[in-house]
Amino acid sequence: MNLNKRLLSNAALLLVTGVVAYFLHSGLLQLLDIELPYKLLNFYLFAGISSLIICLTFISLPALVPAFYDKLGFIFLFTIFGKLLFMGLVFKDLLFQEEVFTRLQRLSMLIPIFIFLIYEVLLLIRILNKKT
Repeated sequence: MNLNKRLLSNAALLLVTGVVAYFLHSGLLQLLDIELPYKLLNFYLFAGISSLIICLTFISLPALVPAFYDKLGFIFLFTIFGKLLFMGLVFKDLLFQEEVFTRLQRLSMLIPIFIFLIYEVLLLIRILNKKT
């Protein structure tokens, strides 16, 4: 499969995963009659866009610079750390406010991050297994 086709198919799959997860998540919150003091869509957008950048980079990087193939695991760890740090900077007003969130409200912030993190890990495993 050529590079453009892999990039487009993974971007489409990531988009579908994010949309389905968002609607399931918000539907479950409505079903349980739980209101969040923040917009859930913002967390899904942040996680989705950052995962899209990370995934497309990991698909392109070994094809463009084969020397980086052996270092993809370390690069992945750095990108996850950077993503969480950047999330803290983007949502600092929400995360460091005086209001105390319930456990479910805190969990709802992390669910999008974990959903897209699972996709990133599976993609990286597939990339690393392809070469062996």
